[in-house]
Amino acid sequence: MKILVSDKIADSAIEGIKSLGHDVTVKTGMSPEELETVIPKFECIIVRSATKLRKPIIDAAKNLKLVIRGGVGLDNIDVDYAKSKGIKVNNTPAASSISVAELTMGHFLSIARHIPYGTTSLKNGKWEKKALKGIELYKKTLGIIGFGRIGRELAKRASSRLWYECHCLRSLYKRN
Repeated sequence: MKILVSDKIADSAIEGIKSLGHDVTVKTGMSPEELETVIPKFECIIVRSATKLRKPIIDAAKNLKLVIRGGVGLDNIDVDYAKSKGIKVNNTPAASSISVAELTMGHFLSIARHIPYGTTSLKNGKWEKKALKGIELYKKTLGIIGFGRIGRELAKRASSRLWYECHCLRSLYKRN
């Protein structure tokens, strides 16, 4: 399969695709007009957020059979139009779950310890030690609203006991 990678993805992913016997072309940073002229010879395109696949590009993609969006959302792809042309559209919804859960943990620590305020204060030449005391997160209760992929990853990182309790609560919720 002739595959166009139009947004940056990991080199290891490109090598993995090539090892499966696919012909991979990496061409990032194209304008919509340039993409429209390049895409006709490809059967598959891999995009992330930068590339927009709208009607004119989809119409130009005479051989396209598959669009793969590296990431969760599909707002940069006219999915319905692509499907109406017989083009399958897939994404990688779990790709960023761990990163988002870890970022959330980082925000918890940042807020609990007043890191944003402390950073601004220090940049302004102040050291406001008493105002920056913060709180410990130890033995605090974490409430997670929504228990999808990211919520579950967050629970795993917050506490193995919390993970167990959330899993039990989710099981109870499903039964009622």
